[in-house]
Amino acid sequence: MKYGYFDNEKREYVIDRVDVPVSWTNYLGVEDLCAVINHTAGGYLFYKSPEYHRITRFRSNGVPMDRPGHYIYLRDEDTGEFWSVSWQPCGGDLSGYRCRHGLSYSVYECERNDIQAGQTLFIPRGEAVELWDVKLENRSERKRNLSVWSYAEFSYHQIPIDNQNFQMSLYCAGSDYADGIIDYELFYEHTHQFMASSFVPDGFDCLRDRFIGPYRTETNPLAVEQGVCFGSYEKGNNHCAALQKRISLNPGESIRLVWMLGEGGREDGRRIREKYRDFSAVDAAFKDLAGYWDKKLSRLQVSTPNPDMNTMLNIWNLYQSEVNIMFSRFASFIEVGGRTGLGYRDTAQDAMMVPHSNPEKCKERILQLMQGLTSYGYGLHLFDPAWFGPQPEKPAYKSPTVIPTPDKAGIVHGLEDACADDALWLVAAVAEYVRETGEMDFCDAVAGYADGGEGTVYEHMKKILDFSAEQIGSHGICKGLRADWNDCLNLGGGESAMVSFLHVWALGHFVDLARALGREADAGHYEAMRICVAETCRRELWDGDWYLRGITADGRKIGTHVDTEGKVHLESNAWAILSGAADAVQGRKAMDAVDTYLYTDWGLRLNAPSYTKPDDGIGFITRVYPGVKENGSVFSHPNPWAWCAEAMLGRGERAMKFYNALCPARQNDKIEIRQSEPYAYCQFIMGPDHTAFGRARHPFMTGSGGWSYFAATRYLLGVRPQFDGLQIDPCIPSDWKQFEMTRCWRGAEYHITVHNPEGVEKGVVSVVCDGKVCDGRIPVMESGTVHEVVVTMGRE
Repeated sequence: MKYGYFDNEKREYVIDRVDVPVSWTNYLGVEDLCAVINHTAGGYLFYKSPEYHRITRFRSNGVPMDRPGHYIYLRDEDTGEFWSVSWQPCGGDLSGYRCRHGLSYSVYECERNDIQAGQTLFIPRGEAVELWDVKLENRSERKRNLSVWSYAEFSYHQIPIDNQNFQMSLYCAGSDYADGIIDYELFYEHTHQFMASSFVPDGFDCLRDRFIGPYRTETNPLAVEQGVCFGSYEKGNNHCAALQKRISLNPGESIRLVWMLGEGGREDGRRIREKYRDFSAVDAAFKDLAGYWDKKLSRLQVSTPNPDMNTMLNIWNLYQSEVNIMFSRFASFIEVGGRTGLGYRDTAQDAMMVPHSNPEKCKERILQLMQGLTSYGYGLHLFDPAWFGPQPEKPAYKSPTVIPTPDKAGIVHGLEDACADDALWLVAAVAEYVRETGEMDFCDAVAGYADGGEGTVYEHMKKILDFSAEQIGSHGICKGLRADWNDCLNLGGGESAMVSFLHVWALGHFVDLARALGREADAGHYEAMRICVAETCRRELWDGDWYLRGITADGRKIGTHVDTEGKVHLESNAWAILSGAADAVQGRKAMDAVDTYLYTDWGLRLNAPSYTKPDDGIGFITRVYPGVKENGSVFSHPNPWAWCAEAMLGRGERAMKFYNALCPARQNDKIEIRQSEPYAYCQFIMGPDHTAFGRARHPFMTGSGGWSYFAATRYLLGVRPQFDGLQIDPCIPSDWKQFEMTRCWRGAEYHITVHNPEGVEKGVVSVVCDGKVCDGRIPVMESGTVHEVVVTMGRE
């Protein structure tokens, strides 16, 4: 069953049946102000921090679903009938409603009772304000008298205050109205929010309970039902932003109204109102936002025989990846702001995925992670970069809303809380950033350590590699420590195959970088280490047909042919190949086992069979329900690792089979099963050991989007930046005769056409750039130039 469709020309997903099984979300804003909003205008707004500076309230996981939101109500003053532009919260007949999620904007449209209405939500660049651009048209043959209201419910800013101790929080907020602007404040803080409009309001309410009325909900607010606001405001209580306008429209007449919900006090509201009451400024801001995304997307565009791949790579994959690098992982309808800061492994991977489209943010994140590294070489698993920056002045009075700053002595956790994989991802992130930008001197930039002292980026990388070399068990395999990417695999003193393979991989990236920098002594030292670790992995972890997942603290091997549960694991087998540790024979066997044991029509399972018997030597994974999250689900994040592995083995048919199984766009007609958005990768899909097999959960805020983008463009389509040139080495299905890519790299633009006349899956026989044969890689070209590249695949 379909609930919508992709409009690739407009770069939108159009939801034309809005009663989808679960909420389908979008992200507004690309700077400090962000809204997480769904297909019925439910959601919340925050400024910089979803935990400490929430602006509008959201009751997560509640009934009714996804309340409250950023709503526009309409009322026919002649009949008393009222409805909402976004269908919810009023509900009613579904016909005539739709939502268009675009890149950093969402549009809600309806036609009801011959009134055509549209509400566009977006946040202009350079301003901390969300604009509600509303257009109404009378399509009837009689004059229509209408009232229009905005509605949003203000939050008490901080999640703990907003959800508990109401004897305190209910009396800390105040609101008032003057000069057409609602002003909202908390006396604990020095911040305000406002709502203004492009018109002179005919009514207002600042008190939620007055506007809604007793024993009512957002579905039937008393003010809307009666057609008049109450002019309410006071110090204390729950507050909202409701501005009313009465209008009359003759047949065929239309009107435009703009509401402005922003960060700042009444003076800020006046400035914003003056700016955006001029509708040309609203249009210019919307056009500027489109240009912002046009520029990013234009840096990599593809045309392949797979239309769903084109849709994902050209629009939604990059968008999801950018959302993650901008807002980290703690703002969604699942992660509702109860934590703040950066997850170490998550952010390192996010920074690796999009240096071509957002080099500034990737660099910022890398440097923040450098500061979150201990001088011993492990990262702080979850930390706030603000801990290491200038601290804000604390107010003279003791306020319960002062953002806590931990004692510097308590910031650094010990090995017992360290995740063995965290910092290894950062080595590759640095290498990929430098390959993309050519900024070799970045390696000599200086950053502090979390526990004191400082060193260059290059020195930080060496500490990471040396840490993993020291933290090994009795078999010579890296210890799993608290966890090793799979948070539920808790080996304690046991050994992790995945971490050792990641160590091999990170060492390879570092050696490549050291050679590019001319630091041959380091290159030689760490190359010897890489070879040694790889040999140890092949010797200790090979089980005959696939690789082990690890070894428990008491010496039991995990993921063997004799195991009845957790027999085959995705991470270790994919990384054995991706790291370069496995030889060709082992690699093919390992990925054959992945295909045999882990493949489903919805993607690759994380492990199979699922664990059903608790075993604390293996970890909490054995207590997770079978088929859910880390235990036997189709966990999306590691699926692209298998695509990379198959591409390295030269098996394009299988790589594309794995790609297609997980691809959200290909599940657009199976929403009654998938349920979640078909334009975003989700964290996981329920596995075959669960009754809801195929149900996807936790969209957007997952590394799945970035890794899918990275794997598909760099390994399947095979365009990979190197330190000294652009490498093109595709691995594709044999029936692909041609594909094209436009790739911007270091300021130059490359139009790449790949021909496959012999129908091979891998192998390049010639690369021609501007009519000249290239020896291996396309060299670095002058910034601002445009080049035509023709690649011919064949049997070498």
